Amino acid sequence: MFSIKRVLPAFVLALSTAGTAAAQGPMELVVNIPAGRLDVMQGGERVRSYPVSVGTARHATPTADAAIRRVVFNPTWTPPPDAAWARGERFTGPGWGNPMGRVKMHLFADYYVHGTPAGNERRLGRPASHGCIRMANRDVIELAQLVLQADGGANVSSATVQNLVRNPAATREVALAGRVRVRVVYRLTEVAGDSVTLHPDVYARAGAAYGQRVRQELAAAGADGAPVLARLAGITRAPATALRIPRGEPAFPERDAPVVTVMVGGVTPAPQPVAETLVALQR
Repeated sequence: MFSIKRVLPAFVLALSTAGTAAAQGPMELVVNIPAGRLDVMQGGERVRSYPVSVGTARHATPTADAAIRRVVFNPTWTPPPDAAWARGERFTGPGWGNPMGRVKMHLFADYYVHGTPAGNERRLGRPASHGCIRMANRDVIELAQLVLQADGGANVSSATVQNLVRNPAATREVALAGRVRVRVVYRLTEVAGDSVTLHPDVYARAGAAYGQRVRQELAAAGADGAPVLARLAGITRAPATALRIPRGEPAFPERDAPVVTVMVGGVTPAPQPVAETLVALQR
């Protein structure tokens, strides 16, 4: 169970930084499905990142572009009548235990960015939902505040929002101007200044052509993929977890194996030799 004492610091942080962020340019939210992450982009720079759960392979989250035009604080939940997975479920009132969490933000059709009960947070960063994008309640409350400030079209005061945060039983829908855009993408590679991260092919879209897809994405990003591909020669399957691979020359003598870092749930254990990692991937 979350405590309001844990939520309000995030709320205050959002308010204190939103004004500065607004001056930096339009806000955009980017969800990378394989990475299990939502990035807040401001003026082309990433200013926040949150772990999320996207849909499972059976309930895949679609890639799409959208605009946030509706935010609901403390939503209720009615089981979708035509969804087999919702059979036997009952209407749930607002609060910490609501399947939609403390806030939901509409994207398109029946897809939302929304909170989730505390028991589901251990799955953040991995596919686990029925198609929506789940966040920790404290994160979605902070994100909603950033969106409200960046949109600028909401007819709601900060005092009202504070009351909604404090009172999980009070439901309020807020209409927005749609100035905050959202992109839901499916990228298997992410290029940083000193490394490339390869993500699992969670929906098996690349299949046996994973290596080819990596090449294409590196080329599209304008990155020299040769050092990365040399380390992954012969790879035919996607990694089971994210792999972070140095882009430059290895910092070890030539006789030593170059390394990758296996990232699991945001925790980075000790580096592993590429050869050993690939053997494990291809078993």
